[in-house]
Amino acid sequence: MAKTLPSTQSFTEIIDIQDGIVFFRGGYASMILETSAINFYLLSDDEKAARIYGYMSLLNSLSFPIQIFIASRKVDMASYTVLLDKKISLTKKESVRRSLSLYRDFIKNLTREEDLLNKDIYIIIPFSQLELGIKSANLKTLKGKVSESIKTVLNSKKNNIIAQVQRLGLSAKALTNEETIRLFYELFNQGAINVASEANSTQEHNL
Repeated sequence: MAKTLPSTQSFTEIIDIQDGIVFFRGGYASMILETSAINFYLLSDDEKAARIYGYMSLLNSLSFPIQIFIASRKVDMASYTVLLDKKISLTKKESVRRSLSLYRDFIKNLTREEDLLNKDIYIIIPFSQLELGIKSANLKTLKGKVSESIKTVLNSKKNNIIAQVQRLGLSAKALTNEETIRLFYELFNQGAINVASEANSTQEHNL
């Protein structure tokens, strides 16, 4: 008889994902916000000071804990340079071929020096069942009713965080169910980002 392998879920604390909310064992849950980013070092001194004070204001406004998570993944540029080579060979216009060749050489030199990293920034808003009171029912027994209560609490926290993030001149949004599942899949299956497919549609449009 074939041996039954344990599911991925058995290795994590996750029991379910509903409406972008991750439910964990022990009566815990969380909502994940994805935020935009800026290059802090390109800002003027006044802009840097404003961002720092804005970040301090965000932290001081919190009446609940949060986690800030930065996901870094290596960008796979090898397939992208192969795509550029193909575009160069198919392009008849000499000026475009020359521009593409210069760009391809720039990408190759850049990636030869150091790895390119893609960084995504997330704010994780946690929830404990104790927030509903010590006598609240277990998540497994009254899942639907408790889920609505959890959603109300987390949405209130989410709106507070989004408002503070916007004051920093950034944007934030809660991940959907599909985006949350994709994020966990990518975290448990670490790999490089392949930009070839996206670049393909962009190059076709430009050419």
